[in-house]
Amino acid sequence: MPIHNEAFSRVLIDVALNESGWNVKDDKVVRFEVKGISGRADYLLFGKFGPLAVLEAKAEDKDPYDAKEQARKYAEEIKVPFVILSNGRQHWFWNYERADQKDAYRIERLPSLDDLERLRLKNHNPPTALLSDTIGPDYLKPFRKDIGLRIYQIKAIEEISKRFDEQKKRKFLLEMATGTGKTLLCAALARRFLVTRNAERILFIVDRIELAKQTMEDFEVILREFKPVIFKTARRRPMELLGSCVVVATIQSLMVDRRYRTEFTPFHFDLVINDEAHRSIYGDARECVQFFQATRIGLTATPKAYLLNVNIDRLGQENPKILEARQLRDTYNYFGCEPGVPTYRYDMIDGAKDPEGPFLCMPKIYDIRSDITTQALDEGGWAVVINEQEESYKIQDLERKIFTPERNRVMCEEFLKHAQREPNGKIGKSIIFAVNQTHATNITKILNEMQPELAVTITSRVQDASDISKEFRDGKRKERVAVSVDMLSTGYNCRDLLNVVLMRPIFSPTEYIQIKGRGTRLYTFFYDGKAYDKQHFYILDFCAVAEYFQEKYDYTIPLPLPKPRVEAIPPGPSPEPGAGGGIEPVPSPEPKPPAPPKEIPIWTGRDIVVSEEVKIVGPDGEKVDVMTFRGRFEKDVQEFAEENPDFKHAAEEEDDDAVETILQERFFHNPEMYYSADKLVKTYGVPAPTPTFVYGALGLKPIPTRQQVVEDTVDSISARFNLKYNEQKLLSAVAGIVVEDSESLRKFLDDDVTLYDSTQFNRIGGIDMLATFDHRDEVLGALKQSMLVRQTILGAMTQ
Repeated sequence: MPIHNEAFSRVLIDVALNESGWNVKDDKVVRFEVKGISGRADYLLFGKFGPLAVLEAKAEDKDPYDAKEQARKYAEEIKVPFVILSNGRQHWFWNYERADQKDAYRIERLPSLDDLERLRLKNHNPPTALLSDTIGPDYLKPFRKDIGLRIYQIKAIEEISKRFDEQKKRKFLLEMATGTGKTLLCAALARRFLVTRNAERILFIVDRIELAKQTMEDFEVILREFKPVIFKTARRRPMELLGSCVVVATIQSLMVDRRYRTEFTPFHFDLVINDEAHRSIYGDARECVQFFQATRIGLTATPKAYLLNVNIDRLGQENPKILEARQLRDTYNYFGCEPGVPTYRYDMIDGAKDPEGPFLCMPKIYDIRSDITTQALDEGGWAVVINEQEESYKIQDLERKIFTPERNRVMCEEFLKHAQREPNGKIGKSIIFAVNQTHATNITKILNEMQPELAVTITSRVQDASDISKEFRDGKRKERVAVSVDMLSTGYNCRDLLNVVLMRPIFSPTEYIQIKGRGTRLYTFFYDGKAYDKQHFYILDFCAVAEYFQEKYDYTIPLPLPKPRVEAIPPGPSPEPGAGGGIEPVPSPEPKPPAPPKEIPIWTGRDIVVSEEVKIVGPDGEKVDVMTFRGRFEKDVQEFAEENPDFKHAAEEEDDDAVETILQERFFHNPEMYYSADKLVKTYGVPAPTPTFVYGALGLKPIPTRQQVVEDTVDSISARFNLKYNEQKLLSAVAGIVVEDSESLRKFLDDDVTLYDSTQFNRIGGIDMLATFDHRDEVLGALKQSMLVRQTILGAMTQ
């Protein structure tokens, strides 16, 4: 590929300027080769009140970033606030007047005149720190009295805010289980960005219009004064769209006719939040997401970890294109996180075991198999004679390659028999996941034959499916059962759902976790003057899905990359007669009519239930729930212990020093997971030494909670110094706050007495209490040297 000079780059830059609304022929807005004392600026861009930006051009094979200091000299001489660096292919932007923006950063498209004018105004009234806006449990109560923020939601917001303020991070990933209130958390986080002026406009991207409407239900309450709108409808009223500070949009509506480019500028939004981020950052959607030069936050319960279990260095040498493909699709990588380590994680197990909660409920799994299902699950498949020929069908073939009406009837009968009921005796709300839309319709027909008006089909081919799904969720329909395929598998918030029914096989752990998440939300039923809490939801599994992910799925194999879509290449025009050195053109064959669709056979034989098994899932979840960083660590430690007898012996003997030494030398920092002591502290949320996590992973000793570690530390120090009751209470308050709050930890380590001005200490005497505290310096010094504080510092270092 030829390398072009700077003149060619300027042609590309001119095109890029035009695309962003600059008229390069108008010297009132764009001037070239502007001379000064320090040299000659390639481009000077003007606004309403004079020059706005210097644009320095470089040849296509040069990195434009290297011209940063050269361009800064021009900018300082001309007194413009912005520097743009470009080689026509890559663009860099630097708001060098702002003290908090110390470096240039890559942008996908050049800013428009309106972008730069808005940024200049923002420079005159810079934002305050995110952390300057205090957030507590009651942060949202002024907007609706019945909603409050939970501790883990506040921690997630604080984690992002701290990294934004102190580390200048601009990419974040929240990995949070379905049902933990991601939308509410985002509303609070968006509010903090808006009130501190770190964002004037926010874009919230979802992947279905139903989710956009669902999101607006919270945003219209919590962010009302910022005039939230849905892009799809508001774009017909441009004044309403431009007047909104919060735009909720589906990725599809932004991409139609590339509206994100024609209706917005690259700097229009200051914050972009991607809901279900594991899906909305790939393929064509990626260009849309990257177009906006904004802080990015991803939300998902199931990040796609395409770099886990991959030897990155080796793959980079052997096949750099495949490595690049994995990096592009890896959710963690996209949001600036290390493999498997999000900015903040709160998974299903955290929700079930939270000492403040529980906030989620676990399933009771009914594994029910018919004769056909059992045979189809076998290695040889279900052998059956069709049209006088023996055919074999696997579980994934049923209802795709052969219809089995009697199996469907058996599944429906067993569903009615085992489904969890509400306190009033009615079948609890249920979602049945079918193989495809035809299967969904057939299941609905069977159920309504058995009990009229019991079921409704909710799929994309059903008219008004979005409205039906909302009415079903809100209890405004007679039907108790929704039969769907994929439409209700993500983002569908039906709190009183009691049954999740799997009438199709699932082979993706991401899909399984998402579908399970429909039932995890807590709910309280009121009947006959009494309250009944939802203790479990039922998974009625007719395809051995739970067993597959518990016993057969190999979590150590890297995720397979999706196969690229092969676009059909239309035949080109025939060459002109005599072209090609006198060779006569070959006439194109007549196009063949499309083959008629293959008729799918219908099995009319009997089917019966041959096995039933019930399993109550405990707070530790299923195997599929823990295959995150924490779950992988526990599995890898167990395998490591089996392969290394000296390590296993050291663990069984609780030889802490030997365990740590072996881990450091032979286990930590491997190229797949990069395990380390600090990550374990952060991931488990417990300020404990590494051997503690090892003993827990090997089943030798339970891992203590954070509160237990605090209490043990306080008891130990209290006994050593023979503390009085009030002194122990003060020590307990100090220990409790330093492990929960990084700013309090800093004050404690710096001997900053303002730490004791907070509410926790006022109740027990505050600063005055310190004056009467015998051996105060020795006691607090012992706390500083304790494993509790040392491990808390270690965990804070990864923040």
